[in-house]
Amino acid sequence: MKYDCVRELNPIIGQKPTPAKMFAIKTAIMIPAIEYDLKRNQLTKKSIRSVNGFMAIVVANNHNVMNKAKRYCTKK
Repeated sequence: MKYDCVRELNPIIGQKPTPAKMFAIKTAIMIPAIEYDLKRNQLTKKSIRSVNGFMAIVVANNHNVMNKAKRYCTKK
């Protein structure tokens, strides 16, 4: 979070998380979810594509937010 006008909207992570905190929380959520799907044979190419598609949307949104922040916000 390099800009004063950008904040995290996920209430679990908090408004100004560190990269380490974001990584830890996302890992703590994703690993059990993936293991659960693997045990139930639910992890398919289709489900992986769906997750990757959703994550692509998240990355595109983050890129858009960053570009707007560069134009309109103050760097910390």
